Amino acid sequence: MHIAPISICIIAIGIIFCGTEINAKVLPICTAVQELKRGGISNTFISNWVCLMKHESGLDTSLVTGPGSSSSYSYGVFQINSKKWCARGRKGGVCNARCEDFIDDDISDDIVCAKKIQETEGFKYWKGWMNKCKNKPLPDISSCKRRRRSAIDDLLFEAV
Repeated sequence: MHIAPISICIIAIGIIFCGTEINAKVLPICTAVQELKRGGISNTFISNWVCLMKHESGLDTSLVTGPGSSSSYSYGVFQINSKKWCARGRKGGVCNARCEDFIDDDISDDIVCAKKIQETEGFKYWKGWMNKCKNKPLPDISSCKRRRRSAIDDLLFEAV
């Protein structure tokens, strides 16, 4: 049996994209900084928040992980957990939010809930922050503050 090279190529492309989520958005660091500022995060703590986002989700707004303890899942760029903070399929939890609302590209509601978590639990709630950010060098976001950045600037900044 002979399989044409084009068929092999099509099959390979299908396998590669089979597990890829098309709607995923990874935030550039400077976009994350801008969104955090818009969400009322103090300049003093923005580097901590960016570090947290990087190490919890890789800045992926659509990330869902789990199941964890009690069959809970964690959602979005802050990995907000369904056990306490949100409810799956309906509004609920301490944040009175649908967990699914934390996996879209609008992170303003994620920030509101993450601020509640931080206010009650502190940054220690997030293992990524505890292991990778606490008492460690934080991301340098100074170049994000200088001027309005383009998408190309963000790509170059990410590569450094």
